[in-house]
Amino acid sequence: MPAGVLHVCDKFGVRGSSIHGVSRLFSWWLPRYDATRFEVGLVGLKHPEPATQWLADQGLPVHHLGRGRFDPRILTDLASLARRRGTRILHVHGYAAADFGRLAARLAGTKLVLHEHFADPAMPAYQGFADRALAPLIDHAIAVSHSTRDFLVRERFVPPDRVRLIWNGAPLDEFAPAGPERGRGVRRELGLPEDGLVVGSIGRLNAQKGHRFLIEAAAPLCRQRSDLRVLVVGDGDLMDDLQQQAAGLGIADRVLFAGHRTDVPDLLAALDVFCISSLYEGTPLALFEAMAAGRAVVSTAVDGCREVLEDGVTGLLVPPGDAAALGTALDRVLADAGLRETLGREALEASRAYDVGSSVEQMEALYDELLDERGG
Repeated sequence: MPAGVLHVCDKFGVRGSSIHGVSRLFSWWLPRYDATRFEVGLVGLKHPEPATQWLADQGLPVHHLGRGRFDPRILTDLASLARRRGTRILHVHGYAAADFGRLAARLAGTKLVLHEHFADPAMPAYQGFADRALAPLIDHAIAVSHSTRDFLVRERFVPPDRVRLIWNGAPLDEFAPAGPERGRGVRRELGLPEDGLVVGSIGRLNAQKGHRFLIEAAAPLCRQRSDLRVLVVGDGDLMDDLQQQAAGLGIADRVLFAGHRTDVPDLLAALDVFCISSLYEGTPLALFEAMAAGRAVVSTAVDGCREVLEDGVTGLLVPPGDAAALGTALDRVLADAGLRETLGREALEASRAYDVGSSVEQMEALYDELLDERGG
């Protein structure tokens, strides 16, 4: 009989944005688990969200507890659900899921895996107290980068020997380089010049992603290059602010805000340079997608980005929050077609180490180890 695994998540979307990166991971992970070995489900602590319907459309129904973040009934709800489903492993994502999940796992007699997706610079103060008290209840933790591993050990008090590094990744076949015609089709649809240069960013529009630095960096480049356009794909609570910033810098007609879109492989084919301007990250899925698509990448040297990319080989790295440095790197790549080609080719080759199927296999191996520890 397959072992029951429940992924428990605080939330599946973020304010103003259609979907959270972790939800995209669920959509990639769950169909790839070996169904003969694991029966995997999804649980959300809160009420249904827009992303809930998106997951259901992917064939991944979510069981929602309908509770607030600090509602103590989460503990009994989760333990009861785990017992009813015969769950063997609770795999938790987010602070509330980790706090209640660690206790529920002991009540239900399951193993507990804590999955950390980034080193949070704004972790609530109370979380440190909870983590210190509940650290002995973690059977194992997963970090998505070395910096995230350090965060788990240093800030969340997870014993180092209980942390395993499992990189995020992407379905490499889905994001393999698309033919040029697909890219031209997107440019025609969006009104981008087919023979111009396009710098693009794909991700939710919030402060973490640092889009304001991309737009600031783009302003002098747009004045220097009449054929340059900036494509910003994604939705979020900073959409209006970023549009006003572009207008204030006089480049409103050169920056296209395309909103949330699902045709990411075609969008990547339309770009000459992919830009990550984040202030902090774990290992952003957009990075693996762009690498798999063979795009030249310019990124801030944050967390997992600086661990995945080799500066000057598979991408160019710049300090976070430095629009001038970002603009210099973008200008260098835009001015040199040979460099764009080389960076894209090397990124594509490096992406082969980050197939999402490998991530799932490593999680399955961890599950097997945990189940063996309790006698199968």
